[in-house]
Amino acid sequence: MFPVTQKYIYLDHAGVAPVSNVAADSVNEFLREATHDGVFKYGSWTRRVEKARRRCARLIGAELNDVCFVKNTSHGLSIVASGLDWKEGDNVLIVEGEFPANVYPWLSLEKKGVEVRTIPLHGTEIRLDDIERLMDSRTRLLSISSVQYWSGFRVDLEAVGRLCGRKGVRLFVDAIQSLGVVPMDVKEFGIDFLAADGHKWLLAPEGTGIFYCAPELAAEIDPPLVGWKSVVNESDYENIDFRLKPTALKFEEGSFNFMGITALGATVNLLLEFGIENVYDRVLGLGDLVIAEAEKRGMSVVTLKERERRAGIVTIAGGFDPEPVRDDLKSMGVMVNVRGGGLRVSPHFYNTEDDIKGFFDALDGVLKTAG
Repeated sequence: MFPVTQKYIYLDHAGVAPVSNVAADSVNEFLREATHDGVFKYGSWTRRVEKARRRCARLIGAELNDVCFVKNTSHGLSIVASGLDWKEGDNVLIVEGEFPANVYPWLSLEKKGVEVRTIPLHGTEIRLDDIERLMDSRTRLLSISSVQYWSGFRVDLEAVGRLCGRKGVRLFVDAIQSLGVVPMDVKEFGIDFLAADGHKWLLAPEGTGIFYCAPELAAEIDPPLVGWKSVVNESDYENIDFRLKPTALKFEEGSFNFMGITALGATVNLLLEFGIENVYDRVLGLGDLVIAEAEKRGMSVVTLKERERRAGIVTIAGGFDPEPVRDDLKSMGVMVNVRGGGLRVSPHFYNTEDDIKGFFDALDGVLKTAG
């Protein structure tokens, strides 16, 4: 199912995941049809898009038309950053050390007089009382990653959602480092907006992701991009009628990335069939093994060890420079990455205990040679 396993130990799903056979098959089917049948198959392509939308909505506990397809997480973040009616003196909260995709769209608002406030970290931990302390009557939105990309810290989204609801603050979740592993329910967690690219834990190719907008908020967002598909009568080309769709679908401004979306739909279906709870248990179990093997060797674990405070990322460190170690491991066919001053290990559900042991065997050899 994952041909990459025939050649490599692949433990970098927090970076760019390998593509599975089901994703490749969906793309190849589209290309065969586009080559041999052209637009005769257009109806089946649009039906596949809607099937993919249904699967993505199910994955996050949303209604069908509250999910739209975007190019990437940055695209989803920018829809809200550019589209909300910000006023001078408003403020938005972000977290110290966030991935830049969840920083720059908000910094761009400073030219409008919007203040960007940064929630401090305590080690790797984000504390709810720090979030609440920074909120006031002009706080419009909190934008936070469900899992921090460098440390693997997992936010208690249910608690954060309750806080935002109590304070009247909109909640945007960058879910790229959890969606596909950690169960997600946008309604239960009180999430107003969510974005996630497909190329990490969703196991899809780069260039396609999803954006969720709570139905009651769609009218508040002025689309930064508008096209022929943004309007209610999208197929009536000869009669211009500028009435935007009342749902998240208005953010799909033009023609679909059929290949990317059908591949995403195929991989989401794979995860749903396996069961997200099963994926979650499997990935956390592999993380437990990473932690145990690291501690056996006297290494430090940057990621918090409690299961409820992590997801798929475990970052480990020791008395070594992680970058040359990563490069040596890569030359041996072992893929991990460097974040937060350590080696970031991020297995998925198809990885095995032997993969983890193989990684540590290779790491032992690299460190022995370096020492």
